[in-house]
This record gives sequence, structure tokens and C-alpha cells, in this order.
Amino acid sequence: MIHMLSKFDLKSGIDFEEFKKNYSRFIGAVHELNLIEAAGPIGQRVQNTPMDTAGEGEPQYYSIMSFKDRTQLDAAYENFLDADETLEAHSTHITINTAVENAVFTCWQDEE
Repeated sequence: MIHMLSKFDLKSGIDFEEFKKNYSRFIGAVHELNLIEAAGPIGQRVQNTPMDTAGEGEPQYYSIMSFKDRTQLDAAYENFLDADETLEAHSTHITINTAVENAVFTCWQDEE
């Protein structure tokens, strides 16, 4: 399985509860298209602990998406390059992407 960690901040004025609803709609839409295997909820950084050693400037929000294999991961990426703008997966992707800033994405694969 391949996982993608998304780290990001929300732009000023973006309501977190509304963002979570849009994110859930997006995850449901891409899952329906078989472009994702699973996704966790959006998490918020807990930096007032010695266990968080990332330092200042790290994004406040996190999410993890999982793909069954490289084929599904690449299909998801290609889908958003040439997306049908009428699909909910595309419109909700635009909605969440325009709400975030300082986004960084990291992918890794489980060792078998």
C-alpha cells in the first residue's frame, strides 16, 4: 500500500468545520471513482509536547490518504490533471485546494 501525508495550513478566513465537510465530500467522491483506498480524518498538530520535534513553521493540519498500489496512485494524479470539471471529485478537489496554503505532500510505501 502507498500512503500520502498531506501537511497544510488553512488560508485566513477559512472555516475549519466547513473545510472538513468539503474534505469528506472529496474523499467520498474519489473513493467512488476507485482512485483511493482509504483516508483518515484531518488532524491538527499538537506542538506543545516534547514528542513534536518538527519545529516552528510546520503546517497546522494533516491528513493521510492510502492507495492500494502505484497504479491507483498514478491514476488519481492523472485524473486531476485531466479532470472532468463536472465531477464532484474534481470540484471538491478545487474547493479544498483553494482553501489551503503551505501544502507539502509526502508519499511512502509499506514494506512487504
